Amino acid sequence: MRSIAFLLLMCTTGCAYYTVNPGHRGLRFDPHQGGLNQSVLQPGLYSMGWCVLRDCGTVDDFDVTFSTRKEVIHTVSSEGLPMDVHLALIYRPVISELFDLANEIGPNYYDEVVGPEFRSSARGVFARHPYSELMVKNEKIEDEIENEVRRRTRGKHVEIASITLEAADYAPEIATAIRQKLVAEQDALRQKAAIESEALRKRTQIETEAQAALLRNQTETDEEKRRSELELLKARDARIRAQEQLGVEKAEAEARLVKARAESKQMQILAEGQIAENRAKATALTPLSVQLEGFRALAELGGSSTNLYLGDWAHVPTFLFPRNGAFAMPYTLTLPQATNAKP
Repeated sequence: MRSIAFLLLMCTTGCAYYTVNPGHRGLRFDPHQGGLNQSVLQPGLYSMGWCVLRDCGTVDDFDVTFSTRKEVIHTVSSEGLPMDVHLALIYRPVISELFDLANEIGPNYYDEVVGPEFRSSARGVFARHPYSELMVKNEKIEDEIENEVRRRTRGKHVEIASITLEAADYAPEIATAIRQKLVAEQDALRQKAAIESEALRKRTQIETEAQAALLRNQTETDEEKRRSELELLKARDARIRAQEQLGVEKAEAEARLVKARAESKQMQILAEGQIAENRAKATALTPLSVQLEGFRALAELGGSSTNLYLGDWAHVPTFLFPRNGAFAMPYTLTLPQATNAKP
């Protein structure tokens, strides 16, 4: 009975199984079938075969999800100042190259390859940068470390996703100096911003004043232009009025000239008529009529009832021959009373 029970126990427990969890891949190592199998085992349950009194082999389990390793690396800056930097590396194996990874490096590939290359690359990069750039240019430093690790692990069947700089520990005196420097830089930046703001304000004020002056000049120029145009119009109107006045005066002068010519012509005609009349009168006079006219002129000079004595008798005193006496002066001519005679 004991032998039968032992055989039943061996039959029920001799077959072994291995489970590949999600996010993992496996490689079967079977010493009875040529060693490591190149077929990659997907997540699932796999039978290892009859494992009684024989080696069933193993399964190399690889986590193919992105894994994170954090490292505290003691390094120095470009100035030779010591510091401890906290870095995080995200990585995973290349699934299609798991067989080569297991053959060349093995499941402990981080400690064998990735970790040492990561630390060495980080020290080399930090040695090229000063203290002041660690937090200001951390993204640039991360990219440099990442590129350096990828270069060093090329062909090692590992995928490097990213590297991040989480923190940096300085010596106390260095940290104080850095804080003071950062404070000074911030103060300088604030002062620079204030100076730039003041300069911008002044420039804006100057531009505003210049624009206002330009507008004033333009307005004055427009007003001056309008005044000039108005003066030009006034001068043009004055010239037109002067021309009209000149035309009026010229017309009046021509009218006066025509009138003067007409009057002159009339006076000339009257004078010619008078001359003709005088000539006609002169032609019609006789010596006797002329003598009579002379007597009449003398009578007008002497007044009314004037007596004229002709010949030598004119020198005889009048008392000898009274005017109304019996012996009157011979050849006495009594002229008719002249009109308008003087006394």
